[in-house]
Amino acid sequence: MADKHLSKNYFSSERKDMKFLKGFTLVALLPFWAGYAFALYNGNSNNLSNYSLLILAFSLMSFNAICGVEKIENKVLNLVAKLDGVLFFIWVFVTIIQLVIK
Repeated sequence: MADKHLSKNYFSSERKDMKFLKGFTLVALLPFWAGYAFALYNGNSNNLSNYSLLILAFSLMSFNAICGVEKIENKVLNLVAKLDGVLFFIWVFVTIIQLVIK
């Protein structure tokens, strides 16, 4: 009984709720990127910092999918993960360049 209970891996990434969370974070990043671009266009620095923190937090939650370490079964989510990954690394590069220039 104890061996059967201990053999289950409760921290596996194959759990259904973890798959939902990963998909949710990947899809939620898209409106955050749109909001960031809109705030950048309007020059609203308060919204820029808020969206930056949201983008950073959600990108770190789904970092394995964004970097391509973990492939997602759904083709659309896989494409969204690649798009989020490209946007994230461009954003990090531009942010570092801005910090160096200032």
